[in-house]
Amino acid sequence: MTTKSCAMTLPYAKSDSYKVFDSIASRYDLINTVLSGGLHRIWRKELRRQLPAQGSQIVLDLATGTADVAIELVKDPRVTKVVGVDLSQGMIAIGRQKIKRLQLGGQIQLQVGDAQKLSYTEGQFDAATMSFGIRNVPDVDACLREIFRVLKPGGRALVLEFALPKSPVMRRLHLFYLRNILPIIGRMMSGHGTAYTYLNQTIEDFPYGENFTSLMSQAGFRNASHKVLTFGIVNLYSGDKI
Repeated sequence: MTTKSCAMTLPYAKSDSYKVFDSIASRYDLINTVLSGGLHRIWRKELRRQLPAQGSQIVLDLATGTADVAIELVKDPRVTKVVGVDLSQGMIAIGRQKIKRLQLGGQIQLQVGDAQKLSYTEGQFDAATMSFGIRNVPDVDACLREIFRVLKPGGRALVLEFALPKSPVMRRLHLFYLRNILPIIGRMMSGHGTAYTYLNQTIEDFPYGENFTSLMSQAGFRNASHKVLTFGIVNLYSGDKI
């Protein structure tokens, strides 16, 4: 099974999505808080709670953005180091400022890089996380294979991503918000004409739920599963490298 091609026309190629994030990097955290109603903090905490049970972990955080997830991860005493990777230099720059301000430079290292072509050796990390970034990756299968490759045996992949609720009523309400309200607020706050108009398109086209856990299994992960969060607007996917 491969991911389906985008049925709707995006305002830019997925391979260029990092350029959009470069343009809104300085306002991204505020916009993210407003558009999610602060729920992103709850989702990050749940991600951290699903880390593997073993101690002394080195974690790879893909699509790290402004490093909010990386900062959340090092709150776990078992996490000794987080390596955050993102294609957007603008987002990485903001993240580095936050890490310096919080004096977390000894625990978090940020790098510009491509999740589809990681520069790390096989079996380097105890866990890998990716939050709200994999739907922007042109080749999801390649990304999952790379995550699997760099994990140690016994390592775990955790992926947070938007989804559509199964409940017809919730689905209609959520789609109305994504299609009609979110783009307006995003455009007003970011000053970018198309930065948030694509969001509903990528969410609607993404192979969420069991379709995504199937992709994880095909990439080599065992025990691939997903946990539904916030009435189904977000899924937390998990898979282990045995």
